[in-house]
Amino acid sequence: MSMNAVPSGPPEPDSKDAPVEGGGGAPHDGGMDRRLTVLETRFDTILPTLATKADMAGLRLDLNEKMSSLRLDLSEKMSGLRLELNEKMDKVSSDLHTASTNTIKWCVGIAMTPIVTIVGNGLYVRTQVNNLSAPQPPVSPAAPGPDRSAASPTRTVPEAPPQPRTAPKPG
Repeated sequence: MSMNAVPSGPPEPDSKDAPVEGGGGAPHDGGMDRRLTVLETRFDTILPTLATKADMAGLRLDLNEKMSSLRLDLSEKMSGLRLELNEKMDKVSSDLHTASTNTIKWCVGIAMTPIVTIVGNGLYVRTQVNNLSAPQPPVSPAAPGPDRSAASPTRTVPEAPPQPRTAPKPG
């Protein structure tokens, strides 16, 4: 069945040639009346469902309100995300600064260790050299023993250490 409100079929043979009431003119077509009735019915059915200018203006206002609301919600959420991101970036920046400062301190400490060691050893060696090169008080020559001559290159053997004395026994 078609969308026509009035079923369509073959035209009625006797109404085709019948004159339209009220005067002479072209013959009356009954099929045309039926088609016109179908179109008018469709028009009357569809017309109330079509949007008017007022309907479109109201829809436009509703859409504008919803879009404004969505923009505001999105703006608030983006601001929140921006603040959260800034806080996290500040923390990362602070952590990075702390880590780089600690690394620099560590590297400077490692670089200073050999320098301090070399300077310390240099000062120690200088002190030792100064002590060795300082003027010494004159040493009086040792007098030769009675059994040796002063020119003898032989070494003297030290005397044996004294033996402990034993106490006399009582009695």
